[in-house]
This record gives sequence, C-alpha cells and structure tokens, in this order.
Amino acid sequence: MKNILILIALVIISCKNQPHEALEKNQKITYQIGAKYFIWSDSDRIDSYYGGNRLINVQVWYPIDSTQINEKFKPSEYYYEIDKVRKDIGGWTENDFNAVSNLKTYSLKDAPISHSKTNFPLIIFSPSLGGNISLYTYYAEELAKKGYIVAGVNHLYESEYVINEKRAVYPVNVRFHDSLKTLNIPDQISADKYREVKGLRQKVLAEDLIFCLNKLQEVNSNYFNNKIDFSNVGSFGHSIGGAAAVYASYLDDRFKAVIDLDGTPPSIALDNGIDVPFMFIEDLTDYENHEGYKKLHKRRNDFCEKIRADSFRILIGGINHNSFLDINYHMENNNHDKMRFLNTLQITEGYMANFYNHYLNGKDLNLKEMKIDSLEIIIFNNKT
Repeated sequence: MKNILILIALVIISCKNQPHEALEKNQKITYQIGAKYFIWSDSDRIDSYYGGNRLINVQVWYPIDSTQINEKFKPSEYYYEIDKVRKDIGGWTENDFNAVSNLKTYSLKDAPISHSKTNFPLIIFSPSLGGNISLYTYYAEELAKKGYIVAGVNHLYESEYVINEKRAVYPVNVRFHDSLKTLNIPDQISADKYREVKGLRQKVLAEDLIFCLNKLQEVNSNYFNNKIDFSNVGSFGHSIGGAAAVYASYLDDRFKAVIDLDGTPPSIALDNGIDVPFMFIEDLTDYENHEGYKKLHKRRNDFCEKIRADSFRILIGGINHNSFLDINYHMENNNHDKMRFLNTLQITEGYMANFYNHYLNGKDLNLKEMKIDSLEIIIFNNKT
C-alpha cells in the first residue's frame, strides 16, 4: 500500500468549458449494488515463468433491488481480507491499514441480484502492475449502478496479492518484469523485441481474464440467477491491465468492447489491430514537442487506425498515469484537492459508461472530435 501511495501524484483538472456534460445522458443511477468474492485456480494452465497453476481472486459487483437492502447483508470490504493478509504482503503501516479498513463501499456482500431485468451486460477488468482491483472500486460500483455486472481480476504475481482457498497469501512478484528492465535498449534488445517479450506476460493476464469469463459462465446459474448476458461482454484495464484487456479481445471474440486506461497495447495487437470497438482514456501529453511522447502518441494512433471497428482516444489534461486510481480521492485530506480527484474519476467513468452504453446496450454515443487545452477526443475508423 505504501508503495502505491508514493506513486500517486496530484491531479489537476481544468476543464472549464465542461465538455463532459453530454455524458450525463442515459446514465441515470437505477440500482443498488451487491458484491461477491471468488477464489479460482486454473488446473489446466501452468505458469510458464513462475511455475504452478494460475490463481486469480475475483470480486463481482452487480445490480440489486432496493427491496433487498436489509441488515442481513453487510457492506463489502474495500480491500478483500486485508486484516488477514497485511502482514504477509509488506509495505503496510498501521495508519494505512486503519485508513483502508474505514473506507466505505456501497455494495452489499452476497445480496441477491436484481429481478428487474432478464439479464445484464458483463464487464471484466484488470488492474495495473502491482495494483489491486480495490483501487478501481469507484468505476465498478458506478457501472453496477447503471445496470452492469462488473468482475475485477487480481492476478497471481502481477497483482498486489492473491490468496488461495486455504488462505495462503501470494504477494506481488515482479521478477519477470524486473529482468526486462535490466536489458539496455537498443544495445541488448530492440524496443520492438522488448514489447514482444513483455507480451508473454500480458498474454498470461489475458488468459486469466478469459478463465474468469469461463468460470462466470459456470457459476451464472448458482450465484447470479442466470442474469449474466454473455452475448454482451466488455473489458477494461489500467496500464498492463489495459494491455491484458486488449489481448483478451484478440484471443477471444466473446469480448465485444474494450477500454484501455493508459496502457500500451501488446505488440501482437499493435501489429494486427483488433476486431471490436476500442477506447483509450489517457493523460494529455505535450506530444507535439516532446520526442518520447510524440512516438507514444503515434504508436497509439497507428494502433487505433488498424482496429476494424470504431475506436477512440480520450486525452485528459492535467492528469497522470496513476490518476485513474480511486485511492487518490479516498486518502486526500484537503477538500479542494479531494474534489479534483473525484472529478477525474467522474470524467473517466462518464466516458466509460458512454462507450459501454452504446456498444453493450445500444444507446446513443455522445462523442465528437474536439481539441482544447484540457481535453482532446480523436475518433478513428468510425463505423457507427
């Protein structure tokens, strides 16, 4: 936790023209929220680098009816079983633990899913390297309020920690990623080869997402009253999790819409594109003058141009790579800065919901090309 907090920088949003107002359309909050936790091991898949079977921890947020709210169902934890695992994962002070333990969530653990509809679209997401799905609770809860079932996947070794059925703790282990960092580009490895090798782990995480999708199909009847709509499945991820979400759509055509929060797609997708609607949400850099940002900007544009469906880039001014974590908002004591962090979350979730509402729910898409100091929207290959 301490390492994550060090990475978080101040977010400054200066969208004075309020170009996001159109995103409020068709986003009425209808539902309360339920939550369930799962621990799943893939007996058919061995980790080629670390060895052993792949293990994931999954939290599912889903719509419930207000009539189901009662004292029987307790609020879900912000951090899953943190009281049992914090001594095994390191970096947590007593103050960190107390602060996170007191964070309020709006989902009720194990409450029954809503009876108001036949089914609900599904969204599966993946966190950043060393991160935790807990840090994206804001998006999961807001999307669940709007009628989505949202499943977050914590990955063995790449996420902050996972636990097995016996409650043994497996903390993050970035040995693979550290080994790549020791290679000098271009003397020891080319930039393209570096991304290709990194893609080996991105593929593992993508396969975790596909495994999660398969397991949700297995438990749909027992736990969700057959309410998961597997014909309308989306994904999103942050950083390496964004790459995993893209990779999953490349491997499995059940994923119908993908959002990437500031993660460079895997090389296989950069080379070949994908077949489903896609959206980048990222920080707006000085890509016209900064050589490094210019190359990154072009690489992402080239990817979007290869996509054989609608694709979008939403570049938000005044934020950075870690601005998408909701822990920024929760841990800020200064009220003015706290509202800035909240504004970032609201803007990001607004674009996410607008995208999913269109491609998974058939609602209007309220996006137009624009470029101002605090926001740029680029639309590619628009086939709507």
